[in-house]
Amino acid sequence: MAKKNFKTGIDGLLQSSISEEKETSKEKKLSDLGSMKATYYLNIELLNQIKAIAFYERKSIGKIINEALKKYISRYKNLNEAKEIYGDINGK
Repeated sequence: MAKKNFKTGIDGLLQSSISEEKETSKEKKLSDLGSMKATYYLNIELLNQIKAIAFYERKSIGKIINEALKKYISRYKNLNEAKEIYGDINGK
C-alpha cells in the first residue's frame, strides 16, 4: 500500500496561504519604507562594533546603519554640489 500524500488536502491549502501571506506582508513592509537591498564590504572591526550597538539598542543592524548615514548626510556641507555632479555623471 502506498503512502498517502496529505499535502494536497487541507494541510496543503493552509500551508500555501500562510506562506503567501508572509511573503506579501514582507514585500509590502519593505516597499512602504522605500528600502532597497544592497551589498557592501565593511571593515570587520567596524561591523563588529555596529553589531554590538544594534544588540545593545535592540535594533536591527540596518536601522543602526541608516541612522548613522542620516547623521553623516545631515552634517555633510557639499551635499547639493555632490548631487549635481552625481546627476551629471548618471545623466539625471
